[in-house]
Amino acid sequence: MDMATLTAALDEHDELVRALAFGRLSLAEFLEQYDNFYWAFAFDGHEAKPDSSALASLASRIEPHRRIAEEVLALLAPEFSAEYRTAGRIGPTEATDRIKLIAHGLPVAGA
Repeated sequence: MDMATLTAALDEHDELVRALAFGRLSLAEFLEQYDNFYWAFAFDGHEAKPDSSALASLASRIEPHRRIAEEVLALLAPEFSAEYRTAGRIGPTEATDRIKLIAHGLPVAGA
């Protein structure tokens, strides 16, 4: 995967994060469109492509998406209940709030 493809994918998914943060997408719409972006693009380095130099050069762009994957999506309960909260899971409201906080760290659109 070349840098132009990776950068375009990051731009697109940054915009999805912004759209959720600013109320242009619901959480359900965001989840459908965002999918498992961080894992699908192997930004954790679990595949040969993208290579480590590409990952290093895009590290600051990738970091918000790692946080979304690990701090939000991995914890999001399919149905929120007291049992899930006890297990450390989060519901849709908290997931949205966390993504909004992460959105503040995104690069300025078009920069």
